[in-house]
Amino acid sequence: MFQNRLFNMALIIIIAISLLGVISFVLWQTYLSPAAQTASTEEQEVKPLTAGEIKEFSVDTGEITTNLLTNNYMIVRFSITADSSAAKTELEQRLPQVNQVIIKTLAGLTPEDIKGTEGVNKLEAKIMNEISSLMQEGKIVQVVTTKRVLS
Repeated sequence: MFQNRLFNMALIIIIAISLLGVISFVLWQTYLSPAAQTASTEEQEVKPLTAGEIKEFSVDTGEITTNLLTNNYMIVRFSITADSSAAKTELEQRLPQVNQVIIKTLAGLTPEDIKGTEGVNKLEAKIMNEISSLMQEGKIVQVVTTKRVLS
């Protein structure tokens, strides 16, 4: 099989072309594609909010009482911070949807899921991701639990 010189040369050329194709595809996906370039510029534009901006762009959900998966109930209140005044306005208009997201998220949890700091952090992150998917203008920067009563 490998004794024919022409076959060997053709096989080496095919392997070299395939290797160049794979390398160029990986380079395109990681460094050269427009999506990778816009993602890197978005990361540079993100700046931490000052205390005044956090107060200005925050929306309070009010107290929400809902059942958990195990028929326990929980009273919670969240402060949700947007990244701009336009996003805050949209967040205020979407408050019923935000409350729905919170209730649905809590309805699938047990008291063990939200125990301790790690449980609260996971809950806040999950709520932040769900609310961010609703937003059309701006994004959610932070979700802070301001009240939590579990019974």
